[in-house]
Amino acid sequence: MDVSKLCFRFRLLFPIAVSSIALAGPETNSLILGASQEPSVLAGDFLDVLNRQDIKWEIDHYLFAPLINLNLDGQSYPVLATEVPSPQNGRAITTENPDGTQRLEIKLTLRDDIKWSDGTPITTDDIQMYYDVGKAAGMPVTNPDYWSRVGLEVASEREFTVTFDPAYNTDLVGGPASPIGYAPAHIMRPAWEETKAQVAQIDPANAEAITEAYRAFFTQFSTPKALNEGKMVYSGAFKFERWVPGSSIDLVRNPEFHIIPPGGADKYVQKVSYQIIQNTNALLIGMISGTIDATANLGVTFDQARSPQLVSRMPGRFDIWFVPAPAVEMIQINQFAENDAKNHLGLNDPKTRQALIMAINRDMISAAFFSRLQPTANSWIAPQHPYYADVEGYPYNPDQARQLLAELGWQPGPDGILVRDGTRFELEFVTTAGNILRERVQQFIIQNLSDVGIAVRINNAPSSSLFVDEYMRHGSEGTWQGLLMYYDSATPKEDGIWFLCNDLLSGESFVPRAANNFNGAFNIGGWCNPEYDQLRAEAVLDFDPDSAARKFARMQELVVNEAAFIPLYIRVHPYVVRYGVANYVGSTYSAGRGFAPVEPWLVGWESQGAQKVFDQSKYGTRYGIPESTAR
Repeated sequence: MDVSKLCFRFRLLFPIAVSSIALAGPETNSLILGASQEPSVLAGDFLDVLNRQDIKWEIDHYLFAPLINLNLDGQSYPVLATEVPSPQNGRAITTENPDGTQRLEIKLTLRDDIKWSDGTPITTDDIQMYYDVGKAAGMPVTNPDYWSRVGLEVASEREFTVTFDPAYNTDLVGGPASPIGYAPAHIMRPAWEETKAQVAQIDPANAEAITEAYRAFFTQFSTPKALNEGKMVYSGAFKFERWVPGSSIDLVRNPEFHIIPPGGADKYVQKVSYQIIQNTNALLIGMISGTIDATANLGVTFDQARSPQLVSRMPGRFDIWFVPAPAVEMIQINQFAENDAKNHLGLNDPKTRQALIMAINRDMISAAFFSRLQPTANSWIAPQHPYYADVEGYPYNPDQARQLLAELGWQPGPDGILVRDGTRFELEFVTTAGNILRERVQQFIIQNLSDVGIAVRINNAPSSSLFVDEYMRHGSEGTWQGLLMYYDSATPKEDGIWFLCNDLLSGESFVPRAANNFNGAFNIGGWCNPEYDQLRAEAVLDFDPDSAARKFARMQELVVNEAAFIPLYIRVHPYVVRYGVANYVGSTYSAGRGFAPVEPWLVGWESQGAQKVFDQSKYGTRYGIPESTAR
C-alpha cells in the first residue's frame, strides 16, 4: 500500500492521538514513545500478582527506582542504597549450614535523601511493607522459592539486613527487586491491614477466595481509575500523571527524585508520554509521520524497523538500533492432563510435542522474516548468559513428524486432517492480536502444521487480556489450551525457574494449579521432569560457576529433548530513536531486563542542554545509515 494512503488512514483512525502529540520533541522538552502494548495495571501491583507484562515493568522502571541497578555492562551500582553489598566491603556475609548449604546475610543502608513523590521519606518501613505482603500465607507470588528463603531484619529507619537460607549463587547478582523490594507503607498499609483481617476469616483451604482478596488489595492501587485518582506515590525519576485507557499514559518528572543529572534536571525530558497503538502498522506510520519520538521496548516489530518506508526517511531523522535482548520468542504447549482428558490430543506426550516442533520450519522463520538476524533458538536462555548451552534441537522434518503422529494412532481423515478415535487433531493457537509480525509468523506455522495434518483454531487477544496472570497461569483450567506464542525475558539471575515442576529445596510446586493457589508464573505449560528438578536444586546451590553451568547445560538438554516448549528465535529489540535524543540507550541486561533507557533520569534532548552520557553503538548495531549521514 502507498505510504501516503497509510498516513491518511492513520489520521482517520487516530485523529485524537495525532493532534495531542503534534508538539512531540524538543520544543516541549517531552518524549513521545510509541508502544504496541498496553498494561492492564501499573505501579501498585508490586508483586506481579495481577500482571507480569514487559510493558508494565518498562513503565514502572520510570516510576520506581531500584535499590541496586544494573548498568549497560551488567554491573551493579546503587540507586536508593548507599552501596552495593559484597564480601569485600563486609556487607555480604556467608556462613555454612550443617547440611553444607550456605546462609547469606546482605546488609543494606538506604540513602538519607530519598523520598516518595509526595515528599514522604523512603524508609525501612517500606521494605518491611514489601516483605510482609510477600510473606503472607497463600499469596500467589510468581517466585515462591524466593519467599521461602528470604528473611528480613530491620535495625533502624535506614539500616536493614536481608537473609537467604539456603543462599543461591545468584542472590548477589543485580536485577529487579534485588535483593528485596519496597512499597509505600504510608499509602498501602491501612488497606493491607484490612486485607489481612479479611483473609483471616477465610477458610485456609479456600485458595480461590484468598487469591481474590489479595488481588483486590493490589487492584486498589494499580488500575487506571485508581492511579488517575492519585492513589499511589512514586520513587523514580518520573511520577504518574494521567492514563487514558487505549490511548496514552503520561508521566512527568518527579521533583523529589534525588539524582540530579549533569547541568540540572530542567535540561532533560520533563514529560514522557506513552502512546498506545496496538496495531504495529499504525505505529510504524506514527514514526514516519513524525508524531512519535522513539519506540518503546515493545514498539514496532523487527521487520517494520527495517521497512523501506522508514529507512528511506531515516537520514537526518532517526537512528535505528538492533540490541540483543535476554529473551526468546517461544510457543508454550498446554500439557496439563486435565486439558488432555477434555481435548484428547495427547499434548502431555513427549512424542506429540516432538512431532509439533519437527513440523515447524523454525530456520525458515529466522531466514524469511529476519534474514537470520534473530537466529533460531533451542534454549530458553539467551546466548549472552554464561549458562547458555548450544544444545542441538529438533530440525525441521515433516516426514518424521507424520511418522511419530502415525505411531501415536493418528491417521488422515477425508479432509486430510488427522483423526484418532473420532477426534480431529485441531489445536487452539493464541498470540497477541494486532502484532502484525506475530500474526504473520503464526500464519506460517499454521501452514506448516496443516502440511502434517493438524488443523488450527486461532484465538488471538490483545496483550492486556493475554498477559494477565489470571489467564496465563490458569492453563490447567483451560483459559488457553493448545499453543501460546509470546516472548519472555530472563534476568541475569537465572535460576532454572522456567521449567521447574517441584522445587526440592522449598517443597513448593511451580506448576500453577488451584491446589497451590496458582503459584509459579513461568512453567505455565505444566511440563514436569524429575531429573530437571534434581539438577536445578543442585545447580542453584553450586557456587562453582563451571559446575553450575554444566548442570544447566544438562537441564537445557532435557527441555529440548522432551520438547517442553517450542523455542522459535532469539529476540533482538529494535529501537527507532529521533536524532537529538540523548541517553535513550539499552543493552542486553541493562536494568536487569534489557530495557532502554537504563537510567530514565538522563533522557533528554541535546538541543535543550542534555549531556550525552551513554553511547548506544557500544551495545547494539545501527541499521541502514549511509556513511555520509552516520553520526
